[in-house]
Formats: sequence, structure tokens, C-alpha cells
Amino acid sequence: MPFLKQEDLRRITGLRDSAEYELDLCGLDRPHAEASVERMLARSRFRPPRAVIVRMDKASATSGETLFQPIGRQLVAAMKVKIVSRCRPLPEGSAGFWVELIGNPNATEIGEDDVKDGEQES
Repeated sequence: MPFLKQEDLRRITGLRDSAEYELDLCGLDRPHAEASVERMLARSRFRPPRAVIVRMDKASATSGETLFQPIGRQLVAAMKVKIVSRCRPLPEGSAGFWVELIGNPNATEIGEDDVKDGEQES
């Protein structure tokens, strides 16, 4: 039986483990993690389409409930309202999701240095 290289498996199955941006939820409790994802989804309406990796703590023997299921449900709900176009769990060894946001195709990217929080673009 021939074995495939890891890169060939990713290409065939569509698994992705890299993106333009990353949202790190490691160490956050559930309410804060859900609020962070909600902010990411809300802000995506004003930004060009992009891919985001959402990282979270891996499950361990003492970790109890992880964020994987509640965040996954939140992302599925976003897919239903057409905010997220695709969402996949990260490959084995990582905890989180690879998410493709629909965004606004007509938006232009503004650097973080150009507009600070609370300021409006003129």
C-alpha cells in the first residue's frame, strides 16, 4: 500500500494549516473566547475576504470541557448566515479551526497604523 506525503494529503483533502491571520484563544475562558470570535466575525464585514486560523488550548486529561465544540457551533451558525464560507478543523496535532471569511470583496485593506481604535477614516 503506497503512502502519501503529508503535503499531498493536505492538497487532496483540502486541509489547510496556514492563513493570513491568526486568532489565539489559548488561555481564555468560554465567554471571552466566544466574544473574541464574535468580534472577528463582525469586523469581517468591513474587510476583504481572508483566511484566519483560530487556535485554542488542546484537550488534556485535566482540562475538562474545551472550547472546540462551542466555538465550532458559533462558526457553523456564521456559515448559515453567510459570514463564513468554509471552516475546517486544524490537522492532527493542533487544536482549532481554519476559517475562510467571506468579508467584503470591495473593501480595501487599511494598515493598523493608519487608523487607531476609536478614530474614523475621513
